[in-house]
Amino acid sequence: MKFIKLAATAVVAAAALMAAPAANAGIIGVTVDPDDNSIVGETEVRPALGGEAIRYFIPLGDDSGVYGVDDGGDFGLEADNGNGGGTLSMYILFDGVNVGSDYVLDIMFEDLDLVNANDPNGFFESLEVLSADGLTSLTGLITDISNPLVAGDASTQQLLSVFLGTILSEAFVIRLDFVADFSSRGTNTAEFLIAEIKEVPIPGALPLFLAGIAGLGFAGRGKNKKSRQVA
Repeated sequence: MKFIKLAATAVVAAAALMAAPAANAGIIGVTVDPDDNSIVGETEVRPALGGEAIRYFIPLGDDSGVYGVDDGGDFGLEADNGNGGGTLSMYILFDGVNVGSDYVLDIMFEDLDLVNANDPNGFFESLEVLSADGLTSLTGLITDISNPLVAGDASTQQLLSVFLGTILSEAFVIRLDFVADFSSRGTNTAEFLIAEIKEVPIPGALPLFLAGIAGLGFAGRGKNKKSRQVA
């Protein structure tokens, strides 16, 4: 009877803990040169996004390059014109929240004012999580993460969340590839984003909850065995 009471108490305590909100502070990423992780690019305070946002241009020319690195450090930092076709690769460095945890990447976009210019399937094609030295892929290439509902006007704000799974690294880099496909020759304007990773919390009470359930099972089995012996 005492064992059953303890197990039941464990279940109640676990349920109470699991019902409590869990802290889930995120980490904002910074754009870096993938060769040495030095910070590159430009930021601007965007009140609509709640802070300092990365300022960039999706290329309409057919050149491809790394944000803040190629073209003497100006690639993706200046307006150009054309029909699209080039790729802007952006490397964003994060410190890990907790090694071995599952992560979610949240990207808040603002001012996607490329009317008829974004790729028909969204405003970037793929992302990949790399080790901090850029040598090891931690997730493989993640594609089909686009959102066809994104409007291409100056007032656009869009939150995109991508589940990254378990990451076994204290620090890591996320590479985003942006591609524009313009229906006619045009000139681009600045876009803005804030990228944040958050740990997916495993309820601290889960082991206690499972132990409580197991305890009830063992106690019930012992009670049945005793009843059969008496009979």
